Amino acid sequence: MLSSKKSANQQTFHLKKAEQDSLALWREVTIADDDWKPDEVFRRESVEPESRVLKLTGRYQVGDGSEFDCEVNEISPIGLRIHGPKEGRVGQWCTANVAAVGIVEGVVVHAEMGSLTIGIVALPSRIRRLGRRFRWLLRREAEPLQDRRSSERIEMKHAAAILKTSDGQVFPCQIFDISEGGAALHLGSHALYFWADQPITLGERPGHILRIFPGGFVVKFD
Repeated sequence: MLSSKKSANQQTFHLKKAEQDSLALWREVTIADDDWKPDEVFRRESVEPESRVLKLTGRYQVGDGSEFDCEVNEISPIGLRIHGPKEGRVGQWCTANVAAVGIVEGVVVHAEMGSLTIGIVALPSRIRRLGRRFRWLLRREAEPLQDRRSSERIEMKHAAAILKTSDGQVFPCQIFDISEGGAALHLGSHALYFWADQPITLGERPGHILRIFPGGFVVKFD
């Protein structure tokens, strides 16, 4: 009985946190840049009056941890709407790895056949990073095709670059490829000194390590 009450209290806490954090993310997404008016970009139909249409793919886990392919097609003040084969239940923890965004975590706040909505749960710094990323993706989607192509991933053919850590260490590296959102780097044996989510700076671009692979890693720009 005590364990059941504790679980219910924890679920209530997560749902409340998800409500607050999702609204904070929504505010970050809809902030107007000095040279950009979101109302001009977001002049399109959406499922809800207060939502923005996304066209992203990914994989997600809900409930028992089994992983499924999914499509993320909407962001709103209550969270991210995901279409996938597993619906989940309100209050269940959900983790999604969204293409061009990264890991998003939270709880299911709405579920129906074929889709669910994740209420985001994250630290304020992570919410700001996610907000900038979603805002850039929405802006990019609205730009003319020729403008979007300039921000697609570009093969760099092992171009030399300099990587800096937060404590001031400098490492030479080679860029496999690079885009507006991040880069794949090769450092050889120096890659052993790095770990996932470590903050770094590539040239003048701050970011953090998203994924490690033998001899290098993938950087996601902040």
